[in-house]
Amino acid sequence: MAKSAWFETVAEAQRRAKKRLPKSVYAALVAGSERGITVDDNTAAFGELGFAPHVAGLSDKRDLSTTVMGQPLSFPVMISPTGVQAVHPDGEVAVARAAAARGIPIGLSSFASKSVEEVAAANPQTFFQMYWVGTREVLLQRMERARAAGAVGLIMTLDWSFSNGRDWGSPSIPEKMDLKAMFQFAPEGITRPKWLWEFAKTGKIPDLTTPNLTAPGGGPAPTFFGAYGEWMGTPLPTWDDVAWLREQWGGPFMLKGVMRVDDAKRAVDAGVSAISV
Repeated sequence: MAKSAWFETVAEAQRRAKKRLPKSVYAALVAGSERGITVDDNTAAFGELGFAPHVAGLSDKRDLSTTVMGQPLSFPVMISPTGVQAVHPDGEVAVARAAAARGIPIGLSSFASKSVEEVAAANPQTFFQMYWVGTREVLLQRMERARAAGAVGLIMTLDWSFSNGRDWGSPSIPEKMDLKAMFQFAPEGITRPKWLWEFAKTGKIPDLTTPNLTAPGGGPAPTFFGAYGEWMGTPLPTWDDVAWLREQWGGPFMLKGVMRVDDAKRAVDAGVSAISV
């Protein structure tokens, strides 16, 4: 009997992903950087949270709804922006649809494999995430494209500053999925026939480009590594740059990657609406 698409917890979803995805693809998704200390610390910190509910006199209806940056949420969760979700033919669009079905927003990475237009059409509560990549003029063009697509807020990520490695080794990711890359990947791919079939039945192959970074006026979208190279070549922003971009956007603006109290205070001074720790 076919397994139900429904799952009880995120842990169950992760177990299924490990069985379904090729080993290197799964490793690229779940692995942290260096020794994975931050991933472990965040997981441990989340585990310290608990509930202390009353046991009598409770409402017969549970209501977890709230509002974040002007957006109504059915429960206090937002999908954090994650780049290059090309592990599924529908990529970020599938995630956007699932989030919309549950009444929660999605953060769309500028390094996503699907365009902001496609994702915003699937979920009207789309927050567009940007890195400080390129000139101010280029940043404005990307921002206005997101606004025109219907993005309801902007997320600026500043904590991804330099290249990193992994103590257990990083999986090999090709520049593009051409015949050479597919031949090299074949021994691993054939061990996951159901995953390959998802792409085969749509006639698509994993797209490793970043359409949201396409140059104004058209042209091919840069590959992930091409976009990565542009980001590495862009000088890091100042707090004045953050305040400038927030002013240009003029709407809900989140600063992602804040790890210090003094930086959180500077973010408030820069006028941001929220921070992501």
